[in-house]
Order: sequence, then C-alpha cells, then structure tokens
Amino acid sequence: MRRSLAIGLLCCGLGACAVPMELPGPPGDLNVDRQVCNHAYPPHAGNYLPHAQCVNEAVERDAIPFARYLDLVRLQEQLRVKYSALIDRGALSPREGERKMTEADEVVNAAIHDRDTGRREAADHRVDRLQAMLQ
Repeated sequence: MRRSLAIGLLCCGLGACAVPMELPGPPGDLNVDRQVCNHAYPPHAGNYLPHAQCVNEAVERDAIPFARYLDLVRLQEQLRVKYSALIDRGALSPREGERKMTEADEVVNAAIHDRDTGRREAADHRVDRLQAMLQ
C-alpha cells in the first residue's frame, strides 16, 4: 500500500506527454487532467517523462491562466521533466525522484509565501535554489 501511494504521488508530481494529447473538460480542471495523464502513463520505466509532459500540458492549460508567479510554475515544470527523464534513464529511482520533486514543490510554495508576504529577497534566494536544482 505504501509503495502504491508513493508511486501514485510520484506520478502526480512527475507527469507529462511527448505528443500533445487532447485533455477532456473545460480549462481549469487540473485534477481531472492529471487523472487522464495517470491513466495514459502508468508508473513504470519509460512512462515517467511522457507522464511529466502530459501533466505540464495540463498545468499550462489549467493553471497558467490563473498563476500569480509564472516563473515559479515554469521552474516546477522544468524540474518535473528533469527528474522524470532521469528516472526513465535509470539514473534516479522513482522514490528518489519523488523526494526531489517534493523538495522542489516545497521550495516553490515557500517562494510563493515569501513573495506574498513581501519578503522579496528570501523569495529570490529560493528561486536561485530552484535554478540550482535544474543544473
């Protein structure tokens, strides 16, 4: 059960599709579109990058129009692709990829909070950290 939950969370964090796919429903229903990605790309080697691309497409369609900080969303998308590609190549385990993506998500959320509370310098340091994670 723990393993299934971890894999499910990883898929949610890492998803996407190489060929653009038509996602159902009106723009803005990110949860439904993520479920479509999860169904189309179950968690196994070779599917992590396409799943990440599919999720990123859903984010672009459903979340970007409402996002306050596009740069943070785009960094999150780039990290999702990076870690998924590493998993597919066998250079990173799914569990480690999930851990790294969770860390990235936490840094993004902290940067959002910092920006929202006027702590620009702290937010900038967090963005630097995200960019370093991309290297």
